[in-house]
Amino acid sequence: MRTIFTILSLQLLSFGFAQTTQDPSAGTVRNIYDMLRTVPGVDVSINTGIRSQQQVYIRDARNMKGKVPAAFVVDRVMYDGDVNLINPLDVAEITVLKDNAAASLYGARGFGGVILITTKNGKGVIPPQVNSYEKSAYQYFISKTIEIRVIGKDGKTIATGVISKETNESIFIRKKEIPKSNIERVEIVTL
Repeated sequence: MRTIFTILSLQLLSFGFAQTTQDPSAGTVRNIYDMLRTVPGVDVSINTGIRSQQQVYIRDARNMKGKVPAAFVVDRVMYDGDVNLINPLDVAEITVLKDNAAASLYGARGFGGVILITTKNGKGVIPPQVNSYEKSAYQYFISKTIEIRVIGKDGKTIATGVISKETNESIFIRKKEIPKSNIERVEIVTL
């Protein structure tokens, strides 16, 4: 059976779920991670190191052998940016998917579960000016097993690698300068 947990739910689901409701305007919620800590089966851990960051792990039989962090989807778009940049007051609903539900909808990226965040903007999509690269791409490139893929406006891959330098107008990957105006999106690639 598919298990779904919802926070700030606006509707009841017709299959197995558990529900926790919080009002972020009450002042007890500082960020999305605070909301997720109240959901049964969700573990929010802080990875220590040069760039400490929080990871979310969803308890699941498949996930017991090795911890695989959950993927985030914001307004139906896979989100690789810093979740702390999302204002909890802008969130309408958070749904936590695990088991085969996440994997069937999101493939390999959903193996560790998926956290669906719906914002209050009512459109169901991230506005086009939001760019996860400009917000927080650097936090993902500490590991030698992770690179980025830069996709151009034409939908083709411009470059794959680790960002070596950034200016206001360009980024450099493997000494190749890529103007930011030519970038459609940036994807995280696990080697």
